[in-house]
Amino acid sequence: MQKNFETLRQIIDGGFIKPVYQPIVSLQDGEILGYEALSRITNEELKLNIEAMFQTADKMGKLWELETLCRTRALESSVNKPECKKLFLNVNSNIIYDEKFRNGFTKKLLEEYGINADDIVFEITERVAVLDNNVFFASIDHYKNQQYGIAIDDVGSGFSGLNMIVDVLPNFLKLDMNLIRNIDKDEIKMSLCKAFTAFCKNSNILLIAEGIETEEELKALIKLGVQYGQGYFLGIPRETFEEITPEKAELISTHYSKCYIENAKSSVYPIVEHLCKKKEVFSPEVKAAHIYELVRANPTITEICVVEDDIIVGFLNRTYLNELMGGQFGYSIYGKKPIKELMKTDFFKTAHTMPVDVVSRLAMQRPYEHLYDPIVVEKTGKFFGVVTVKDLLDTCTRIQVDVAMHCNPLTGLPGNLLLEKEIKDRILGEGPFCITYYDLDNFKAYNDAYGFSNGDLMLKMVADILQTQAVKNEFIGHIGGDDFIVIADYVEGEPFCDAVLENFSREVLSLYRNEDIERGYIVSKNRHGVTENFPLASLSIAGITSRKKAFRNVDDFSRDVATLKKICKQHRGNYYEIW
Repeated sequence: MQKNFETLRQIIDGGFIKPVYQPIVSLQDGEILGYEALSRITNEELKLNIEAMFQTADKMGKLWELETLCRTRALESSVNKPECKKLFLNVNSNIIYDEKFRNGFTKKLLEEYGINADDIVFEITERVAVLDNNVFFASIDHYKNQQYGIAIDDVGSGFSGLNMIVDVLPNFLKLDMNLIRNIDKDEIKMSLCKAFTAFCKNSNILLIAEGIETEEELKALIKLGVQYGQGYFLGIPRETFEEITPEKAELISTHYSKCYIENAKSSVYPIVEHLCKKKEVFSPEVKAAHIYELVRANPTITEICVVEDDIIVGFLNRTYLNELMGGQFGYSIYGKKPIKELMKTDFFKTAHTMPVDVVSRLAMQRPYEHLYDPIVVEKTGKFFGVVTVKDLLDTCTRIQVDVAMHCNPLTGLPGNLLLEKEIKDRILGEGPFCITYYDLDNFKAYNDAYGFSNGDLMLKMVADILQTQAVKNEFIGHIGGDDFIVIADYVEGEPFCDAVLENFSREVLSLYRNEDIERGYIVSKNRHGVTENFPLASLSIAGITSRKKAFRNVDDFSRDVATLKKICKQHRGNYYEIW
């Protein structure tokens, strides 16, 4: 330990720290959100593990000096950071409210580094307990009001758990790498990650998965709907701000599109290619005056796309060009300049396979001044066209209305129209599937004895159980009444059915009075008005898979389903059978 103390002292006194930057990547299209600044020791003779270095600093009371050195180096080297990309800085939770820390992040000081406050994200680790909650939360509010971003790091491994998340309401959550490791092989980890994904979506928090090291982990996270990722598979920490490789970006975009299309409820949204409009393109060397004259003569030219070797390198809209050229001296100042000197290189672009609603959501997250700029669309890395925000919003609104019309009003689950489409896609497709039908036995008797409001509670309970168990992106539908359906892209449906019945058997008892539970039945009238004893509600599940039989048409499939449903209904109590 004494050796570590001496090594740390030499590191701090000599300033032997350099920053490296690891990209944080969108798991939808491979675009860079920002970079996490990490620290490395520059003197090879001073051998000390980075984590041990910070632990030693904490024990020596030198944490402030070490963190100050790391932050200063990170900010000094960030002058080459791409515009509008975030810079994630690790901060000990017990330092963030120090007055010296606050003085180090004034707007004036950041301007010297060429950084905007809204590009800075403070990463607060969950591994460190907060010493003074009141002062800590007041400091967090101060930084959020100053437009700094807040991220909770190492989620799932620290002291504070969900309490810190709820109290801080951060902009980002970063899932601990131990949760991500081999997540593709661990259903418990997938379930937990899916819960975080749903929580973040409902709370307007962006979720980042740390420590992605394999393609399988990446694909699992994309399928679970995690928005951003970080790890050696995507990009190692480097001294310069690097993009991820085109191959990795293409992998992300392709797999995201595949997963999205496979999600039945969302597949009603077309891909953005269908809204894309071809536009005239210009070479970077074309003079601004030439383009300005074309724009003046043709009101339909609303976007100027600058393309070189089929790759879009810059973008201007009509309004921006008019502002530059239309002033008293604008034409004479800018007219002879090539358009490459006036174009914007920071614009929103997306792959042609991205679903319309995703593109719309991302577009509306842009800064206000760029909110209504058109979106550039690329196909296989080459310029394809542009899409206007108006077309995106119009399409999304129309589809949302259509989907709402065909969803069950009680459970919100997709109804018959969407179900028929998905069943047909599976039956006539080439992939594996397991389609299970869920029928509530003795539901009418319960409805009559306990009332419609309690009957609705039972239906919503079944819907909730099915959705909770759907950790592999199974599609859940509500046919109507007390009938539900689950469509999975695998043939082994037995574990899913076992889990559903186990949960149903436990939860359904909460909807009955104690006396009915004790005697095991309820007294109600049958459909002929005669009083009769009815068993407690149970589930009959009939499943059809592609394991041993291929279906030539929907009629063959429907006949098998009808036959199996009759067999299952003949069994008393919870029962399932899968062909």
